[in-house]
Amino acid sequence: MPEATIPTLFIPLFFLAVNIGQVSRTFPSSTPFLHGQGYVAFQLPVSLMFAVATATTGLAIVTEIDVGYFDKLLVAPIARSSIILGRLAADFVRCLAAAFLVLMVGLAFGARVHAGIPGAVLLVVMSASFGTAYAGLAVLVALKTRNVQTTQASFIVFFPLLFLTPNFVPLDRLTSLMRTLAHINPVTYVLQSIRSLILRGWVLSDLWPGILVIILTGVVLTGLCVRAIETYDR
Repeated sequence: MPEATIPTLFIPLFFLAVNIGQVSRTFPSSTPFLHGQGYVAFQLPVSLMFAVATATTGLAIVTEIDVGYFDKLLVAPIARSSIILGRLAADFVRCLAAAFLVLMVGLAFGARVHAGIPGAVLLVVMSASFGTAYAGLAVLVALKTRNVQTTQASFIVFFPLLFLTPNFVPLDRLTSLMRTLAHINPVTYVLQSIRSLILRGWVLSDLWPGILVIILTGVVLTGLCVRAIETYDR
């Protein structure tokens, strides 16, 4: 449903445009950490993370619970896990589209993906995979609380996670406290991996931590969701 997805892109694109307008002159392309690019290249991964962290699976499930349709799904002759996996698969497709659109806007603003077209494809897939993995949190809250307001509020968790990363400047420019918080924040490693593809290209030491975080997040949260639905009302 494009009419439900497109409005969620307003915030990431708004932040991208505003941050570029405010900071570009402070960090010109000659700034070492930009590797010859404009500040848009440094901020683009932040907007990508914003765009994919609004997955709607949790809200869809809690709405179905609220209206009673979820009970019909539970008695259908299908594996309960397929209800979760099917929803997450749909979210993955939506996140792919959102990440692609944000990337196109970033390229239009002057960013370049140093890793080339394969790198651009990988960063879109990584962004979408992270959004799908993170969606498991809202699904888990929906299954445990069965409350629309609580499920919707679970999205707030992402804001401190994103802002406790090197989202405006590199790690070495953060204060010691912020740097420590960023190091223990798993979102930092996903952000750094995507940013590396844009600014530096194929650097394996930057890539594998982000990919590992995405896989672990997906396995843990999806596993907890499947366990929650398997024991739902039993």
